[in-house]
Amino acid sequence: MKRLKLFLLISSFSLAATVSAQTPGPQFWRRATCEPYEPRTKLESLDQRYSTIIIKGFTRINTIEVRGIRVDAVEMHEPGQNSTAKGLVIALREGGDRPNDNRAFVDYDEIDPLLGAIDSLSRIDETSTKLTGFEARYQTRGDLELVTFRQTNRGTAVTLTTGICEKAVTTMSLDEFGKFKAMLREAKARVDELR
Repeated sequence: MKRLKLFLLISSFSLAATVSAQTPGPQFWRRATCEPYEPRTKLESLDQRYSTIIIKGFTRINTIEVRGIRVDAVEMHEPGQNSTAKGLVIALREGGDRPNDNRAFVDYDEIDPLLGAIDSLSRIDETSTKLTGFEARYQTRGDLELVTFRQTNRGTAVTLTTGICEKAVTTMSLDEFGKFKAMLREAKARVDELR
């Protein structure tokens, strides 16, 4: 009986040691928003600087309009420093009772891949898979997400999404998607004029 008690005592100590060894360390909480700690684009990096002057130049693309979408060609720089960033800002506005604006930054080096992705997404249809439905997705570093999908009985549609926590979403037809691409091309041309 003494051996059984001794065995149970040793077992309980080893079990307690095992349990305490698996206890996690202190929790390091993220800041109150769900935005990432580090900027993911050069434009974001300049936009989020403190205690310095940041000059932003922009040209709004308004020769082509797509409902709920604004595209700006953008250049940012810090005077006296070698900090310059160029690219696009794409803002989506959701309608409803409380309109929600949200934007995504697209650095210059991401513009051509984005235009190529739009070409590819525009060509995807039900022949891309043997299953009934389909969806194709492309996302930039600055949280612009493009999704092409099959709508029931109405063909293919596209959604544009910006943001992480409070997202703004716009649904469009392939024709409107083509106009969006034309807006991006024009904005890129404006940025190219800066070189």
